Amino acid sequence: MKISNISAVNFRNYTGLQLATDAMTNVFYGQNAQGKTNILEAVFYGAFGMSHRTSSEEELLQLGGSEMAVGIVYSSFGGEHEIRIKKYQQQGRSRKDILLDGVKIRPKEHYGSLNVVMFSPEDLQLVKGEPALRRRFLDMQIAQTDPVYYDLLVKYNRVLQQRNKLLKALREQTGTDTDTQLTVWNRELSALAAAVVRKRLEALVKLQQIAGEIYASITGHKEKLTVRYELKANNSQWLYPDSSPNEWEEFFADGLREREQLDILRGNTGIGPHRDDMGLLLNGNSLKAFGSQGQQRSGALALKLSQLEYVRQEIGEFPVLLLDDVMSELDAERRAQILQFIDGRVQTFITVNDRGLIPQLDGCVYYEIVQGTVRKA
Repeated sequence: MKISNISAVNFRNYTGLQLATDAMTNVFYGQNAQGKTNILEAVFYGAFGMSHRTSSEEELLQLGGSEMAVGIVYSSFGGEHEIRIKKYQQQGRSRKDILLDGVKIRPKEHYGSLNVVMFSPEDLQLVKGEPALRRRFLDMQIAQTDPVYYDLLVKYNRVLQQRNKLLKALREQTGTDTDTQLTVWNRELSALAAAVVRKRLEALVKLQQIAGEIYASITGHKEKLTVRYELKANNSQWLYPDSSPNEWEEFFADGLREREQLDILRGNTGIGPHRDDMGLLLNGNSLKAFGSQGQQRSGALALKLSQLEYVRQEIGEFPVLLLDDVMSELDAERRAQILQFIDGRVQTFITVNDRGLIPQLDGCVYYEIVQGTVRKA
């Protein structure tokens, strides 16, 4: 995929941005707080309908504004397309429209139309950070190329919220017949949990191969990276499935029943895909616990680059890559590994303070950003 134009109106510090981006490598440089990341955020917003920095869309509005719009023109094997997202006020309520080639679409139709992979300093915490980071990494990777998975996640989270709401209500009651009230939610949640985990395990087989090969090339084939799926129960017990069981639904149904009283006491559901993790092993040992900082960063780099290759294998072309202020966090060797991987193959948008961090590549274009003004250097 390749983006040819980025537009933004009243988005962050851009009143009216129109930027043609025909180059394969686009480098935005300048001092902090000038608007470099805002351009990448606009692309991410165009691809996913949300920000990678905040959960509040109101923060994206230019100070004092009530309306904004982002437009991305891109080409893929399916031809040239335009995504436009508009946020505005109507009759005192905030509205949001997503249009693909001028036709209004739903979020489930939007997700995966423009494939983008974001790599930011937070992603360097993929190995040693919280499980939520790794779940988000895995979910975004799969959902971009599998609309069924996206729909499953939405349904699972909706049922999970309903079950948790019931658990909190039951906690405040006495003498309640929990079996009759929880049976319906347990059944629905078990079925959805099983479907989500099956999809994750299928994807993990592919991810394991891709990330393993990339990590081996990074380390000169001296070390082996293994990726495994880990299920965690709310009694802090870790469960490692030896294979992909056929009876996942029964597994989760049993787990939910066994933990009902503990779930009621805590007011939340203690087992399911929302608690699971992706374990990373280096030569058979935990990369998080025993890996050096350099090994952990190589692992994070391998995972992010594997996202690019995973999407390519699933849809037949590379996604667009956004590198947000990550180059200054990497040493020269790992910067070179990223640039070697993307050079001429993956359209990339990079933000840096120091232009010198990115050597001149074939088809590379530099833009200086000063107080929301973009100047081609």
